[in-house]
Formats: sequence, structure tokens, C-alpha cells
Amino acid sequence: QVQKLMKDQVEIDASYSEFRKRAVGLGVNDNETQEKLRIVSGTAAGKKLLSFRSNQTRPMMEKVRQAIFNIIQSQAGTVNSLPKTARWLDLFAGTGSVGLEALSRGIREAHFVEMDPIVVQKILSRNISTCGFKGRATCHTSKAEDFLRRAIQLPRFAGGPFDFISVCPPYLLVSYPELYDLLDQSPLLHPGSIVFVEYPKQLSKQVRDSIGPLQRVKDRKYGRTYVAVYAGVDAVVEDEVDDPFLNL
Repeated sequence: QVQKLMKDQVEIDASYSEFRKRAVGLGVNDNETQEKLRIVSGTAAGKKLLSFRSNQTRPMMEKVRQAIFNIIQSQAGTVNSLPKTARWLDLFAGTGSVGLEALSRGIREAHFVEMDPIVVQKILSRNISTCGFKGRATCHTSKAEDFLRRAIQLPRFAGGPFDFISVCPPYLLVSYPELYDLLDQSPLLHPGSIVFVEYPKQLSKQVRDSIGPLQRVKDRKYGRTYVAVYAGVDAVVEDEVDDPFLNL
């Protein structure tokens, strides 16, 4: 198992190295930032978020983010906000745009898991400060997989279960079966949790019908982005009228 993990990490490092070479070839500096993202709705609506110009943080598109929150709010919130007592886990956080959108829409707290300390320092932490959420946000500089493993060993790790979990990994640099195995065992889920997983079309066969006590209740696509939504077996997740997603 250790040898397999080491081999996987070597492949990830090689892919990331190639990505960096392509970015440099395009004249893009890894450390150059831009402000193309913004918070869509809520108390921080309109706030601009930093991201790297090289797209190494690969943030979720604004329209996709808005559509996802339309679906979630129709199920677990109101027209204008999410439950004020809710907790959100943003895995593969990058810019933090998903968790910050949730905070802007009223949740109590969000935990951001990002493995790159440079991203945490130069992008994620600054975006949290810009939105005024330092008191409600917790950053974990860790691989998402390691974070999930630690939670299995320490059930009360990170304060216990989350009401919402967003999983937006760098598509081809992670193992979806491994992610699903870890989430399936995770004490960070409860029967009322809502989870959404972003994935590419070519890996659709690796997307499972259930995660722990949750069932896949929706599958949506927007351009090249695909999203699976998981909720409790009795949940009825409705679409908002302006949901731009199409049924698969």
C-alpha cells in the first residue's frame, strides 16, 4: 500500500511539473495573481477573489457555482440563504470560492483543505480576509486524502460531521476511487449531509451511486464540468428555475 501511494505521488508530481512547464511556455508566472472571480450572493456579494493566472488553483466557474448553490438552497435553505447553524467542508479548496460563497450565504463556519502552502498563504488566506470571514473560517494545509484519513482515525477531528461537503479536485491528479472509499468511511458525514463531487466526463464510470448514508440524487453538466449531488435517501433535491444545468 505504501509503495502504491509513493508511486501515485510520483505520477502526480510529474504531471504537476509538466503543467508548470506548459504555463511557463505560455509566459505565465506561477506567482502572478488576478481578480477575475467574485462572490455571487450574500453578505460578501461582489467581493473579488484572488487566483493565480496560471490556473493552478482551477477554481469552479462562477456560473457553475451559482447553479450548485441554487440546488442546495432549494433543498436545505431559503431563497436567499443557507441554514445559519450549518458547517461546510471545502476539499481541494484552492481559492476558497466555494466555501466562501457558502459563508456569504449564511452558514456558521467553513473548513478549507488545501495542500499547497503557497496557495494557502498567497490566495486562500487573503480571500478569506477580503470577505471578512476570518472568524468563521479554518484552513487546513493538507492533502484532502490525508485529512479524510485523519478524520477516520479521530472521529471528532475538525469538530465532527459537516452539513455540506464540496469535492472539487484537480481531475486527473487524484484517484476518484480512493476519494470515494475515504468519504464512504468518513465520520464527517451524517444522514442529512449534502455532498457534491465535480468530475470530468472521462472519469464518469468512477462516480458512485452512494457515499456512506447518502445517495446520488442528481447529476448535472455545464460545459465540460460534471457534478454529482448526494443527499439522504429521503431528500428531495429540487432545481431552481434558473438552474443552467442540463440533465445527463
